[in-house]
Amino acid sequence: MTKNEIPILTQEEREAFWRRWGWTPDLPETERLAIEQKWDDLAIDLAEFHGF
Repeated sequence: MTKNEIPILTQEEREAFWRRWGWTPDLPETERLAIEQKWDDLAIDLAEFHGF
């Protein structure tokens, strides 16, 4: 991956990360979307890089 590339995660990788923050497929839509929007692929990649 080059410096300017945004990482692309699989849906399974995203969901595994989101679950750490309380995400489940059956959360109310507003709560589920809030987690999904806060933790996009780049944010997840950076968080994992820093040990989260």
